[in-house]
Amino acid sequence: MIEPQKLEQIKLFFEQEDYENAIALLEKCIEENPDELTYYWYLGLAYLIQENEEEAQSIWLSIFLQGNLEEVQQWTIKLTEFLETNVEENIAEGKLGNAKIIYEYIFTINPDYENPKLLNNLIELLSDLADNLSKNNHQEMAIEVYNQILNLNSNHAMSWYCMALNYYYLRCYLEAKKAIQKAIKLDNLSIEKRHHLNLILKEIKNYPSTIEECKQLIKKEPTSIDTHYYLGNIYFQQGQMEDAIKIYKIAINLLPISSRVPIFYKLATAYKSIESQSLAALYFGHFAYSKRQNQAAISYFEKFLSTQIGEVDVDTYMSIVHCYILIDQPVSAITLTEKALNLFPSSLLLKRLNQVILPIIYKNTQEIEFYRLRFCQLLNQLIEDTKLNTLEQKQDAINSVQVATNFYLGYQGENDLEIQKRCGNYVYRITNSTYPQYCQPLPLSQSVRQRKIRIGYISSHFQGLGELYLGWIKYCDRNNFENYIYDISGYNENIKKESLNLTEKFKEYGDHIQFISGSIDNICAVLKTDNLDILIFTEIGLDPSISLLSCLRFAPIQCTTWGQPITSGSPTIDYFLSSNLMEAENGEEHYSEKLVRLPNLGFSIESSIVPILNKKRSDFEIRDNSIVYLCCQAMFKYLPQHDYIFPFIAQHNKLAQFVFIDSYLGPVITNSFKKRIDQTFSELGLRCEDYCVFLRQMKLDDYLKLNQLADIFLDSFSWSGGLTTKDAIACSLPIVTCPGKIMRSRQSYGMLKMIGVTETIAKTETEYIEIAVRLGLDHEWRQAVREKMTANKHRLFNDRECIKGLETFFQEAIHKNFQMNNELSLVKENFDK
Repeated sequence: MIEPQKLEQIKLFFEQEDYENAIALLEKCIEENPDELTYYWYLGLAYLIQENEEEAQSIWLSIFLQGNLEEVQQWTIKLTEFLETNVEENIAEGKLGNAKIIYEYIFTINPDYENPKLLNNLIELLSDLADNLSKNNHQEMAIEVYNQILNLNSNHAMSWYCMALNYYYLRCYLEAKKAIQKAIKLDNLSIEKRHHLNLILKEIKNYPSTIEECKQLIKKEPTSIDTHYYLGNIYFQQGQMEDAIKIYKIAINLLPISSRVPIFYKLATAYKSIESQSLAALYFGHFAYSKRQNQAAISYFEKFLSTQIGEVDVDTYMSIVHCYILIDQPVSAITLTEKALNLFPSSLLLKRLNQVILPIIYKNTQEIEFYRLRFCQLLNQLIEDTKLNTLEQKQDAINSVQVATNFYLGYQGENDLEIQKRCGNYVYRITNSTYPQYCQPLPLSQSVRQRKIRIGYISSHFQGLGELYLGWIKYCDRNNFENYIYDISGYNENIKKESLNLTEKFKEYGDHIQFISGSIDNICAVLKTDNLDILIFTEIGLDPSISLLSCLRFAPIQCTTWGQPITSGSPTIDYFLSSNLMEAENGEEHYSEKLVRLPNLGFSIESSIVPILNKKRSDFEIRDNSIVYLCCQAMFKYLPQHDYIFPFIAQHNKLAQFVFIDSYLGPVITNSFKKRIDQTFSELGLRCEDYCVFLRQMKLDDYLKLNQLADIFLDSFSWSGGLTTKDAIACSLPIVTCPGKIMRSRQSYGMLKMIGVTETIAKTETEYIEIAVRLGLDHEWRQAVREKMTANKHRLFNDRECIKGLETFFQEAIHKNFQMNNELSLVKENFDK
C-alpha cells in the first residue's frame, strides 16, 4: 500500500520542481515497498521531466520485464492513464513544457494512443504561448514553440501559417514562403491569410508570381476586396497605372463609401501620373472628404465639375453635398442637390439627402422656422415619391434611408414627435417591403419562465456613449438576466485609449459580445440567431444603420434609451427607457413609445477620474483674474434666441470670461458661431473678444483640469449637458441650468436634483442670468455651492436603485407581453366562434 503522507510529499516536490529530492524520496519508498507500482511511475516521471528519457524508460521497462503478457498490458494501461493525468495537471499549472514532454512519451509505450481533446487543449495553450511571444517581438522563440506544436501535429495549418508570419517579420522570406505554402496546401487558407503569401513573394521580388497568385485568388473569390486592392498596389508599384486604375475601380465598387479612403488616394495619384487632371481632382476630392477635410474636398470637386467630360455620378454629387453640409453651407448644398436631381430625377438617395439638409449653426430664429417647414414638406414629398413595386425600387429605398439621419432636427428645440413618427412609419414601410421576415411580431418563448431573460444591447457608439449604460451591464443580476452586446461601430484596436478601455469593460461585464461589420443583412442574421427576449437600441438617430434596424423586429420587446434623448418614431420600438428625475409631468406626450420613468437618472454612471491639477489658467489662455464661465456644449446646441444670455451676464460682471471649445466638426462651424455671438455682443455695445475665448479640442485629462480651473458651468437651454454635466459635478463645478419642457433640455436639472443642489436651477431665462451673475460676484455663495456639490456628488454615481428599476421593468414587460398575447388569443378564439 502506498503511504498517503509520502505521496503528498512526492507531489509537493513535483509542484516545486524539486526533482532531486523527489527521486531520493522515491528510491527510499521503493526500497521499503518494492511492490508499489505508483512509486516507479513517479520515479520514471521525475527523470522524464528532466529530459532523461533513457533513465525513465529503463525504470518503467524494469517493471514490464517482470510480468506476463496480460500483466504488461494492464500495466501499460495504468502507466498511460498516469501519464495522461500528469499531462492534464501540468497543463492546469501552466507547465506546458512538461505537459508536452509527457504527452509525447505516451506514444513510446502506447503507439496507438489517441486523445484528441487532450491534444487540442495542449496545442491551443501552446498556440497562445507562441502568439504572446510573437506579439512581444520574440519571433525566434515563437517559431520554436510552433515547431513543438508541429511535432505534436504536423498537419496543424494555423501553426504553419503563424510560423510563416514570424519568419516574415525576421525577414527570413524563403522559410516564410515554405511555411505558408504548407499552410495553404493543408487548409486552403482564407483570402485574407493568403495575402501574406503575396507579401512574402513581393519581398523576394517575385512580382510575376505575386500577380498570378492574386489573379487566381480573384477567380476563386471575385468579390474579394483585399485581393483587388493588393493587386492594384502591385501594378501601382510597377508603374502599370492603367492596370492599377482598372483594379482599384473594381475594388471601390465592392466597398462601402466609408472604407474607400486608401483607394481614393491611390486612384488620384494614378490619374495624376498619367496626366488625367480632372479625374485626379475627383478622387483627391473623395479622399479629402473621407478625411473630413471638407473645404479642400470642395475645391477639388469644383475643379472636377468645371473640367469633367461626361456625366457625374450620383455618389459624387452626394459627397459634394455632404461637404457643403459639414462646412455649414446649406444653401450651396441645396443648390447642388437640386441640380443633381434635374439630372437624376428618380434618385431617392438625392431626394433623401435633400430632405434632411439643415444648417448646423442657425443665423436667426427665422432660419429655424424656414428649414423646419422645408424639412416637413420634402418629407411628405419623399414619402409620396417612394415606390416599392420592384426589387430595384426596394433596394433604392433601403439605400436612401441609410444616407443620413434626422440628427440635427432635434437641436431646433421643438417637440419632434409627429415628424419622427412620420419618418419612422416611412422607414418601416420600406423595411417591411424589403425585409418582411424581420418585421413580423415575435412571440415570447415559454422557455423564458424557466431560464434567464435574454437582454440584447445594440449600438454604434459603445466607445463614447457607452459609459451611460455600462452600469446596466456591470450591475446586472446574473442569476436572472443574460446580456448580449452587439457593437456595429466598426470597432478596431486603433481607437483612442479611453474608448478601448471602455470597450474592454463591456467585454468584461457582458455575457456575450459581438463586433458585427458588413451589410444590414449580416447584422440581421446575427441578431436573429440569439433568440432575444428584449432588445435595447441604446441610441437611435445617431447612425443611419441603427435607425434602419430599429424599424425591424428582432425581439418580442424592443426599447430605446435617452442615450439619444428623442423619440425614435419607429412602430417597432415598444418602450422608451427614460429618467424619472428628468422627465416633465407630460413627458408621455413626447414619445411614440411607451414612456418608462426609471428611478433617478435611469442610468448608473461612474464618476470621472478627476486628475491632479498641475496646470494654470494661463495654460488654457484664460485670464487669472476672470470669473470663468465654462460653456462646453457642442456649438449646434446653442440656438440664436439664447445668445443674449452671454452679453447680459457680461454687463453685470465685467470680469466674466466665457470659455467655449471649438467644434469637433472643424473651424468653419466654430467661426459661424463666433460670427453670430459677436453680433449679439456688438448689439449691446460690448466686444466679444473681451469676454469670450475659444479653446481647441483637448484630451479628456486636460478637459477635466479645465473644469477644475473654471468657476461656473453654464448649461445650454434647448438641449442641456449630459456627460459634460457629469464631468462638471465630478469636479464640483457649480452648474447653472434652466430646464425646458422636453426631456433633452432637462438632463442637468435631473442630475442636480439627484445630488440635492437645486439652488442654481432657474425657472426662467431671467432667473438663469441672475443666478449666473450672483455666482460670479458672490464668492462665498459660489464656494458654499461648490462645497455642497463636493459633499453630495457621490449620490450621482454607481446608482443601484435605477438598476433595480430597470430589472423590475424587464420582468414586468415580459409579464405584460404574455398577458397581452393571452388576451389576443382569447379575442381570436371568440371571433373564430
